[in-house]
Amino acid sequence: MSKRLLDVHICELPKISDSNLPKLPPNARFYARWKRNFQKIFLVSVNHPLTQNFLRSLAAIAFEKRRHGRSSTWWVIHPCSNLRYYWDFLMTFTYLYMFIAIPYILAFQRVAKSSGPESWNPVHPAYIICIFDIVLNFITGFKSRDGHEIFLDPFLIIRHYMKTYFLIDFISSVPYVWFYKDRILPPGPNSNSILLIFELLPVLKIFRIYTLRFYIQQIIANFTISHSEEKAIWLIVLVLLIFHWYSCVTHIFPFIVAHITGVTKENSDMYLITTGLYKKSDSDIYLVYCHIGINVSFVFKSVQSAAEPELKYQRIMHQVKEYIHEKKLPENLKKKLIAYYEYRFQGSYFKERAISRTLSSHLNQEIMIHSSRGLIDTATILHSLPRNVIGYLMGILRPVIYLQEDIIYKSRTEGDCMFFIISGTVALITFNGKEICHEKDGGYFGEAALIFPDQRRLESVIALERLENVAKQRYKQINELNFSSKDVNLETSTLIEKENIAENAHQVGDTKVSVNNQDYIERGTLNVNKEN
Repeated sequence: MSKRLLDVHICELPKISDSNLPKLPPNARFYARWKRNFQKIFLVSVNHPLTQNFLRSLAAIAFEKRRHGRSSTWWVIHPCSNLRYYWDFLMTFTYLYMFIAIPYILAFQRVAKSSGPESWNPVHPAYIICIFDIVLNFITGFKSRDGHEIFLDPFLIIRHYMKTYFLIDFISSVPYVWFYKDRILPPGPNSNSILLIFELLPVLKIFRIYTLRFYIQQIIANFTISHSEEKAIWLIVLVLLIFHWYSCVTHIFPFIVAHITGVTKENSDMYLITTGLYKKSDSDIYLVYCHIGINVSFVFKSVQSAAEPELKYQRIMHQVKEYIHEKKLPENLKKKLIAYYEYRFQGSYFKERAISRTLSSHLNQEIMIHSSRGLIDTATILHSLPRNVIGYLMGILRPVIYLQEDIIYKSRTEGDCMFFIISGTVALITFNGKEICHEKDGGYFGEAALIFPDQRRLESVIALERLENVAKQRYKQINELNFSSKDVNLETSTLIEKENIAENAHQVGDTKVSVNNQDYIERGTLNVNKEN
């Protein structure tokens, strides 16, 4: 038994207080002990679902506890503390209750039926909770935008809250019926419709929908639920809320218009009033409006299907922005990534590969030739090639997009492809930094990698503007395509090096394939590097 224990590494970290607060002497007073226990709920908690997002190790959590607990602002609530988590849990259901109750009471009770202020009584407890929430928000820390730092300074907390949700929270958390006990009179000349302004102010609480989203995400993080399931739960909650709000807005809208115009119910020609629908029970009216909302959603679905490529593009761009936020990319890299996707998809997205698989090879070739007509028109090297060769070339070329100042490849590196420029400009630069030449629309470069596979690149290439080109890789080979032509000579003897340019730059660049319109052959062979 002892021998087996010797084979085990027996070691443990020194035991310290979980709160990392200074230890109290055995004869400490009751107030000191109470303060220490009370202070623990203000500190960061390892059990908080978002702690791992900001503090990645136990050492970082311990340091944060010491920094907070031993500071003069120990009374500030840490955003990842147990107290804040349980309060956010309470506010989740408070927001849900207010998002449902306030629009319903306003639309179906106060305005439609001119009920008294006692109809707001079920919401008064939620108002009190929201007032306490305002107080707690003034003493709760917040994280920076990039999530790298948590601020616990009271002055910064107050300034941050005043700039964000304070005004909305304050206006929407005041029970205005405490200051007046009047009914909302029916529309007409004698209506007290000015009170509608105060009645509508609590509806501003709906702007906290993003906070509700964050709280729900925080609660779900405690369970083993995938990201897609979490998204589905939120979408279900959001759709139900939208249908509820739609029903309330549809019911209250005719009365709001009647109050503004001063028309009485008897003289109104609105469908809701003329049919007497508002006189029916609330449940019947609610079901009618939900049914109308479902029908409207089907109409929106039809419109959405017509704009599916654009909507898919917007979803992709949203995912790209979420990726940028997750990776915390700098501003210049963020702009480059967004610019790339905007140029790549041009405002719409569709599954090109899935479509091309259903087409015949001949039809795919015709489409590729047509879509590559810009390259065929500008690239003089392709002008005299037969159509079947051009079609084959277009099928093996790979589209590539580079942004301004992107390095396409560097000198003295191995190359496996050449490039044809569809649009844009590149600069060919020697290893010593001297410019050889520019290549523009219809140009090509890097062809030496196909002809001389063992030779390294002799120049660097940089995009001077946004560049769209296609790459021909070595393993995408053309095996002895025979064709007859009187205008093309692509034999190896016709390869001309840019010696006159390279000599001035003291560096030899890639070789160029020349089209010789004066030499004629009856039968030629295009054989580009048979090696894989």
